[in-house]
Amino acid sequence: MVKKKGKSKRTTLKDKYKIDRRVKETHLKRKKQAKRDEKAGKVVPKKKDPGIPNSWPFKQDLLKDIQRTRERQQQKQVELKEKRKNELKMLREHQEQGGSARTVQELVDRASQSQAAFEEKQPDNEMSDGTVAAGQASRRAYLRELKKVVDSADVLLQVLDARDPLGSRIHPTIEDTILAQADKRMVLVLNKIDLVPKQVVADWLQVLRKSHPTIAIKASQEKSVEEHADAASTSIPVGMDGLLQLLKNYARTGGTGGKSKTTIVVGILGYPNVGKSSIINALKRSRAVGVSSRPGSTASMQEVVLDRNVRLLDSPGVVFNDKSTLLGCVDAHSMDDPIPPVEAILERCDHSSLLMTYNIPTFPAGNVMVFLAMVAKSHGRVLKGGIPDKVAAARTVLRDWNSGKIPYYTPAPDIEMDDSTSNTNNSNNTQAVIVSQMSKELNLEKLDQEVMNSLEDRDEMDFVQLKEGSKKETTSMDVDRAVKILKGESSGNDDDGDDNMDLDDGKKKRSKLNEADDYDFDDM
Repeated sequence: MVKKKGKSKRTTLKDKYKIDRRVKETHLKRKKQAKRDEKAGKVVPKKKDPGIPNSWPFKQDLLKDIQRTRERQQQKQVELKEKRKNELKMLREHQEQGGSARTVQELVDRASQSQAAFEEKQPDNEMSDGTVAAGQASRRAYLRELKKVVDSADVLLQVLDARDPLGSRIHPTIEDTILAQADKRMVLVLNKIDLVPKQVVADWLQVLRKSHPTIAIKASQEKSVEEHADAASTSIPVGMDGLLQLLKNYARTGGTGGKSKTTIVVGILGYPNVGKSSIINALKRSRAVGVSSRPGSTASMQEVVLDRNVRLLDSPGVVFNDKSTLLGCVDAHSMDDPIPPVEAILERCDHSSLLMTYNIPTFPAGNVMVFLAMVAKSHGRVLKGGIPDKVAAARTVLRDWNSGKIPYYTPAPDIEMDDSTSNTNNSNNTQAVIVSQMSKELNLEKLDQEVMNSLEDRDEMDFVQLKEGSKKETTSMDVDRAVKILKGESSGNDDDGDDNMDLDDGKKKRSKLNEADDYDFDDM
């Protein structure tokens, strides 16, 4: 049977123009009727939203997305309201001090003009080269904020990164300066324990408890960024109950002569990006302060009331030394030369794990330029003429290193041979008594067992093991300057030496980059 021909949709121009004319007339008629109804005060009911049909296969997921969107909008409104409140507070303080600004915008404009005038007075070589390290700005701006936290706090929580505890720990001399003040106690908080094997956490707890009371926790409520989904950590904080119980005990016995105090102030300090703000949010069980994966998100001291007995002080992360290159304390995009940190990474880790991560062939041991050239070629980071962009590749490696895409850990040193975690014999004996007392009050064995049981069993072969001997290269000049600021003895001339030293280092780094030979990819 012959298939019937379908009816053609072609029409005459007469019918086409007639349809267009009638459509326009209908639209015009509706507009006129809407104007008449508006003048008459007639309310035309809007069509009701039928909602999501129950037959829709992903209805629950869609409802959750809608709820999350509403929560984000509410959070933005709360943050905007808080921002306006802080601006008005600053304006009132400015006017109380005799300032002439009448509006917040006028105050902001004056601050911008003052900043521009200050930058114009800076030396030309500093402004043109741009080689002053990001850590210098952090020290100058944040050390004084840290001093406020130390002066106000009764108990200090020093947050350490479980992947490199010694590398993220404050220099012993600076610790002694902080603890030299009366009625100051320090507790070490080993954070990010979900990013290292269980045995490594247990070994570091034994080492660190030789000097100060130590609690192991996981404060982040977000999943870690790693390549393998099965290795991603859970989003539930771990060990926070033990830390909260410890603070409650200090509130009961933290006063003079062992008497209880009405309110205890807890200062949280440490390097950038170790999780200080995340600890406050986990203790508060809400988003009390802002958190970010990029270092340096906290710029000033923030106070959070936990309950009627405990107040928390969040401090900005302080970079005590620019040469602490393996720390995730400086944003890779803010560094003028990110190649030296990558060179330090190659010196301390096994190259085979990096080959698998970036899918590149074997390269000469310790040759950072060849490694970066291969990474640049693998990621398509190529400049004009096919030249690999080594700086962009270095930023990529640092970003992966800090975010956890490259899982790594530092093995704990031998307890008998390690002297880096002890300051003096008297201080060590005093802390041993405190640790023993804390062990009786909190039942540390039970707390440690609960924390260990909450962690996933992960093979050490899945990690990059850094070589032992992770010691911060903090110079005596860096330590002395930090001690002076914490004691309130610093002067404005102390920063000049830092600027000159950073400028010289920047020239050496750039010359090394310019003299590097490009890798011949024909052999790959």
